[in-house]
Amino acid sequence: MPSSFPLSDQERRLYSRLRDLLREPGLLRGNLVEIKRHCGKKNCKCQQQPDSRHRALCLGFSLNGKHRTVYIPADWEEPVRRWVHRHGEVRDLLEQLSLLFLARLQNRKP
Repeated sequence: MPSSFPLSDQERRLYSRLRDLLREPGLLRGNLVEIKRHCGKKNCKCQQQPDSRHRALCLGFSLNGKHRTVYIPADWEEPVRRWVHRHGEVRDLLEQLSLLFLARLQNRKP
């Protein structure tokens, strides 16, 4: 059996995109969740008007079988969004590559 299989153009493109994504720092598994909540101030309008509640961004993820959330400060929102998006792209590319190699296996063609 050959030690390496020749790659198709599609596989080469997927690997290239995967390498590009992994060169950039930051991968974060989870979902960004926006919540609206009350603050602790008695005179704040968020106490009386539900539409005036304060926005908070959280990262939701599962760790060791338990669901967790982590508050994302406003100045971290943009990089965290990029990291979560990049993780999703990497996951999708790996799934596409896996399906291509599964097809090779089923067709018995290296």
